[in-house]
Amino acid sequence: MDKFQSIYTTLALVTDQFACERIIKSARLIADLSKTDLIVLSVMRTGAKTNPAALEHLFSTAKEYNARMTVEFSDNPQSTIVHLIHSNHVINTVTGIPNNENSILVRLWENLQNITFFTVTERGELHEVIDRRYYQETAGVGV
Repeated sequence: MDKFQSIYTTLALVTDQFACERIIKSARLIADLSKTDLIVLSVMRTGAKTNPAALEHLFSTAKEYNARMTVEFSDNPQSTIVHLIHSNHVINTVTGIPNNENSILVRLWENLQNITFFTVTERGELHEVIDRRYYQETAGVGV
């Protein structure tokens, strides 16, 4: 642990996929630049089947990048994420690319205007979310 612990936090939101390692790595960069602590969260619907090998890999990656990882199961994932954001003083959130305009991520962008959001493309490119509306034609390029 660092000698100085920030009161603010950067959050990496991941699923149970090996490829989410890129989100943790990018979130570490944002946390370092903003001098914040880093936490990693995976929220899955209650009863969902998980990929234990991928989750174990992500736990190891989080540890390697000096982050604390939590897995939550919830009937209301958006509420669980918002609660964690508020209770941990999150100022930055790093995610993958939302699949469609009904994504929880898009709703978070719209509702949490005081949080800076970043997306990470499949190629590992990090982009700040400036326009918080979802655009199908540009979603694949990380905007």
